[in-house]
Amino acid sequence: MKQFIVLSAVLPILMVFIMQTAYDQKNNHAISLIHNMIYVAKEQAKEEGSFSWEIQERLRRNISSSLGIPPNEIVIICREENALLFYRVEVPIKDVVAGGRLLGIADKDNQYIYVIDSYTKARTIPDIVEDDEEDIEGVEFDSFKKGTV
Repeated sequence: MKQFIVLSAVLPILMVFIMQTAYDQKNNHAISLIHNMIYVAKEQAKEEGSFSWEIQERLRRNISSSLGIPPNEIVIICREENALLFYRVEVPIKDVVAGGRLLGIADKDNQYIYVIDSYTKARTIPDIVEDDEEDIEGVEFDSFKKGTV
């Protein structure tokens, strides 16, 4: 009987360690999804030349629907300087520690803010400089197709 009492007291504590592995995998999967979504948004912003309101809202909606986080808790800050696009995305990750209540951790302390703070260079289309037609006089364009100049 004494062993049963000790087992019933120790077993819940040991289960927390086993459950923590699953929590870590869940959180790593969430972080991976966040990285992928931000990468897609970054590439879209590169093409447009800035993080438009539509890109930010689409990113917020995608993160919210994939991870079940309210959209108002996701913070996206973007700015542009000298053709560089700076962005910062803050996403709360909740339930970090398994058995938080059992261990006496409050719900507000059992979370953290995952932050991605980076920048990228905006793709710019170079201005086309009108060349004088004199430069190409005398060149037969058919010779380029044939491979001879």
